[in-house]
Amino acid sequence: MVTQMHSGVKGKEALCVIPVKNIVAVEKLDENAFTRKNMFQVIHGEKPLYIQASNCVEANEWIEVLSQVSRCNPGRLSTFHPSAYLSGSWLCCKATSESQPGCKPCTTTMLVNIQLDIDCDREIERIFSVFSSNCSKLQKMEGKWGLMDYACASIAVYQGPQMEQEDYSLFTIQDPKETFHTVQAIRQVLEELQEHHVAIRSSITAKYGSQ
Repeated sequence: MVTQMHSGVKGKEALCVIPVKNIVAVEKLDENAFTRKNMFQVIHGEKPLYIQASNCVEANEWIEVLSQVSRCNPGRLSTFHPSAYLSGSWLCCKATSESQPGCKPCTTTMLVNIQLDIDCDREIERIFSVFSSNCSKLQKMEGKWGLMDYACASIAVYQGPQMEQEDYSLFTIQDPKETFHTVQAIRQVLEELQEHHVAIRSSITAKYGSQ
């Protein structure tokens, strides 16, 4: 859904298609609208799309992510209706027109022209350090080294005798095959970056030594 569409079941046809560029607000929905908890709404060119998350944490994550990816969209709303339009009126403000502007300020409105003071090089280096310090965990998840009896490989890729659950019980893996390929790609990039770092350090050391 972040990129374009959402389906209730993986591999099934999308329930609806909403281009991210059309999103003008993403807000929470009052529980009394449909007598359901953990609801939020994606407001776009047509009627709002009402979605129920599994829990409040998941709902907040969806709201945050969708708000961030759509924050620069033209026509972002400054107000919204926190409830639904039912039986000829908005439950929140009792307005009878479905096109009535929102009755509550959007909580996720962000100024497009805000300049964030972010040191990109430093942030990238920090991410690299996190991956480097957890390289052994990536090796274990990939299952590439030695017996192929760890995490992803033992579940989806390894075709030999199945290993006991405790071999990979340290990880919660929802899609073993995709996880395996993702971890493999991360490790390949990490190895290339590590080689690049070594080359740079060697170059710097050589320069100092020549002086």
